[in-house]
Amino acid sequence: MNIIQVTLFIMVGGAGGALARFGVQGLFATRTPLPGWLAIMVVNVTGSFMIGLLACWLTGEASHLRLEHLSPARITQDEVAISEALGIFVIGFCGAFTTFSTFSLDNFLLLITNRGQFLLNAVCTTVLAYIAVMAGWYIGGSLLP
Repeated sequence: MNIIQVTLFIMVGGAGGALARFGVQGLFATRTPLPGWLAIMVVNVTGSFMIGLLACWLTGEASHLRLEHLSPARITQDEVAISEALGIFVIGFCGAFTTFSTFSLDNFLLLITNRGQFLLNAVCTTVLAYIAVMAGWYIGGSLLP
């Protein structure tokens, strides 16, 4: 598979994932009295379950799956036999449905292979991402007229 095919598969899956997220949030907003953050939690938990299930099932080699195997550039290499379905569903659909699922899969795989990096990634990404949101919020607010 070449990089153009991989890119197209990921785009198709990504479009589906983004639309599914939009749909879930829309259903919560229009069909339930539940708060909006609950829709995001449902998306994050569902997406995390789906990415774990699909990454394991589609590769067929759960014990050999590593983070580098999920890189789009690696998919194009012959020694990594990852199906088009992995590109569409794991990287594309789940990645667009919720980036939290990708973060969770990355951390799970790090937990298996390198617990020190798992802890560093889980804590630093969460804390730094929160700080980045706050910084962006305050800088964005200061730019308003």
